[in-house]
Amino acid sequence: MLDLSPIQLKVCGLRDNIEEVVDLRPGFIGLIFYPKSSRYVGDLDVSIVRQIPKYVKKVGVFVNETKEEVSQVVDKYDLDLVQLHGEESQEYCAGLKARGIRLVKVFSGNNLPGRKVLDAYSSFIDYYLFDTRGATYGGTGKTFDWRQLKDLHLKKPVFISGGISLDNISQLSGLDLDLFAVDVNSKFEVSPGLKDIEALKKLRAILG
Repeated sequence: MLDLSPIQLKVCGLRDNIEEVVDLRPGFIGLIFYPKSSRYVGDLDVSIVRQIPKYVKKVGVFVNETKEEVSQVVDKYDLDLVQLHGEESQEYCAGLKARGIRLVKVFSGNNLPGRKVLDAYSSFIDYYLFDTRGATYGGTGKTFDWRQLKDLHLKKPVFISGGISLDNISQLSGLDLDLFAVDVNSKFEVSPGLKDIEALKKLRAILG
């Protein structure tokens, strides 16, 4: 069996079977608070989220939202991290960081900004996440060109996303990359927001 341990697992876009996914003990789960997403949490029961064990970190996903709204949602759902999926500036990130909010900043597209730009964010974020850019914000199911991340040697840990599946997960073992976690979504669901538990069990076994 391919061994990619100790890479962490983040399951994003949860809504309909959160408790089943939590039972698999991923390192992170993602809840999308962007109303235009097909995986938008909507009127999600706050008690379900707040009762999630602390060993599963709760990540709220936002797109160009006000800092005040982000802070309110963090407090309401007791989120552990915030994932920024829009054009949030370094100053915006610094403002949230000053409020004690831990951040994952997403950089999307197969033409990433240069090392100078990426490094400039490092003082204000806790993790980078690299994903494929689609016509809209959020997951596309299309594979990210992971090769462009080689030799970046960034100052903060890296999540990668973008079409990760059971069919291509083995490619990660060939990357010369200090990879902290993989972030999966559309390739591991029955329908938007409803995750495929059996497929996630297989992935969980691969990651150790």
